Amino acid sequence: MVNLVIVSHSAQLGEGVGALARQMLMGDGCKIAIAAGIDDPENPIGTDPIKVMEAIESVADTDHVLVMMDIGSALLSAETALELLDPTIAAKVRLCAAPLVEGTLAATVSAAAGADIERVICDAMNALDAKCEQLGLPSPSAAKPTSAEFAPDADAHSVAIVVKNPNGIHVRPASRLVSALSGFNADLWLEKNGKCVVPDSLNQIALLQVRCNDTLRLIAKGEQAEDALAAFKQLAAENFGESLEPAHADTVAMKVPSQVTGTAYCYTPFSPQVSQQPIASFQIEQQRLRVAIQSTLNDLSKLTTLAEERYSADIAAIFSGHHTLLDDPELFEMACDLMRETQRSAAWAWQHVLSDLSQQYLQLDDPYLQARYIDIEDLLSRSLQYLTGEAAQIPAFIRPTILVADVIYPSTVLQLDPKTIKGICLRDGSEASHPAIIARAMGLCWLCQQGEAIDSITMGDTLTLDSVTQRITRAG
Repeated sequence: MVNLVIVSHSAQLGEGVGALARQMLMGDGCKIAIAAGIDDPENPIGTDPIKVMEAIESVADTDHVLVMMDIGSALLSAETALELLDPTIAAKVRLCAAPLVEGTLAATVSAAAGADIERVICDAMNALDAKCEQLGLPSPSAAKPTSAEFAPDADAHSVAIVVKNPNGIHVRPASRLVSALSGFNADLWLEKNGKCVVPDSLNQIALLQVRCNDTLRLIAKGEQAEDALAAFKQLAAENFGESLEPAHADTVAMKVPSQVTGTAYCYTPFSPQVSQQPIASFQIEQQRLRVAIQSTLNDLSKLTTLAEERYSADIAAIFSGHHTLLDDPELFEMACDLMRETQRSAAWAWQHVLSDLSQQYLQLDDPYLQARYIDIEDLLSRSLQYLTGEAAQIPAFIRPTILVADVIYPSTVLQLDPKTIKGICLRDGSEASHPAIIARAMGLCWLCQQGEAIDSITMGDTLTLDSVTQRITRAG
């Protein structure tokens, strides 16, 4: 028996597809659960991994659960939900790439008739055939076999390696992997514990949560399959461009003093207000987003050069990794789909897509990968400046200063002057984050997770930060 879960950015769309699907049911041969939208009255469009997990659990009293999804980040939420589920339930779950409406209706009919999971998936994937035939168009399933597009087959070859990177395949090594495999004429899949992704998206690779000592397998089929496998094997032998020394970026860091004193400056990262007004032209907004992304990519190239000139190749690799992360066509397409669906601005859609991705990282249980959410927030802030026309300025300081904030972006830290900025004190943040790594390379004292201790600090207070005791002292 197969039950279904419908995952959509829109609560109305999810409930509508569910209502249509239930019209297909005769008896109780298939249960359907909905995980759609987010619980925010002002910004209800989005997906929530916890909702998806709970929806799966509600229909898990069966042999298999098939999850149907709409646009890109719904897939990310479903994948995160799998990580959160009890392993015995997660083992029952399959994610389906079929179109949401047609695929769900076909899967419902098939499941209610008692078909096994493979037949239900096949029927869902072929759901567009009838519409194509009626319109006189070629059948997608006839034009390209489903198995060749979505999963490796018996003709594919593979190489398996054991990851030795201390922090696993996080953003920077993942960017090396995407770059190394991008030029081959072959169908490629990256697999960990039975879960496969196509290695052309840094975000998909990072969210596989490949840790140190995990086995990672590249599966390849096509004209240059063997060349791709050789490149993968060589890259793995080089530890995906990283040293095996823990905290490698800190090995080039300046000596960080155990105590620093300075004048408090209360800093707030740039976060513009985004209009929710309907747009006049989808094409104009699409072009505005394309230009904003390219402008941000240009900024990242400059930051990469600046980091290498001032500090090290390891620090520069943080920003080249950001470049690869942002230069992902899937993110752009997801935002365009959302703009088209909601008829709202590029800034609004882009904020939702990247905020959703940021939340995916925050939901991970690996602290090192979890800390990468701030990189996504940095990219969002910088690109929104181009979309809204608002500019963020980093203040200049003339005396020893302690920067006090809730969080701080990697690009902000890089552009600080260590001659005047002596330390950074955060309400939240992480020792494993890129801002922390950059700060230590600059010789700055770094305190994070200070919580309520920063509430009483005001602009101009004289502060002493102690990196040994992780405490703030205020003069007077």
